[in-house]
Amino acid sequence: MTRQRVEQCGFLAVVLTIVSVSVFFTWPNYSKASTLSAKADALDLKIGRLEDAEQDVQQRQASLQRLRSEHDAICLHVPDRPDVANLMNHLSVGVDGVAVLDQTFTVRGTPDSIGDDRFEVLPLVVELETNFGHAFDVIRRVEALDRLVRVTSVRMSSNQHSMERGESTITASVGLDVVYEQSDRGGE
Repeated sequence: MTRQRVEQCGFLAVVLTIVSVSVFFTWPNYSKASTLSAKADALDLKIGRLEDAEQDVQQRQASLQRLRSEHDAICLHVPDRPDVANLMNHLSVGVDGVAVLDQTFTVRGTPDSIGDDRFEVLPLVVELETNFGHAFDVIRRVEALDRLVRVTSVRMSSNQHSMERGESTITASVGLDVVYEQSDRGGE
């Protein structure tokens, strides 16, 4: 064999080696790398969406917490029982025989369901024989309560005899609805 022929065979062997290495090693690995790169891009995209979703969840949680705080600040508490004794304690102005001559708390009727039958209302009447300031103080005390109690009526009257004597005593009757959750729901 001539030298030229040996060079040609060597050149052909190098080309065949390069082609076989490309076909058996480089191309499959390149194809595998392309597939893995596409999967990595898809995962990066998912991670980006998950981070966006996580930020959205955090914003919604902060918004929910803010709304709960606003709700607690604005809305009155509705207990699971009427707790009339505690209510009477808060509304009592104290009979002293001078400014307040008499004070009576009376539960009128039985509890009634309201709304979607979730709540019950217990009618309560506060009757006072006092001056206007003390009668109005009862209404102020109802407004200051942290629980839901509605003022349903206010009636005030005075008799002619006490007005002629210069006394400023009136008879006041304040009707209240004590709202609470039904007892069979257990304060859900």
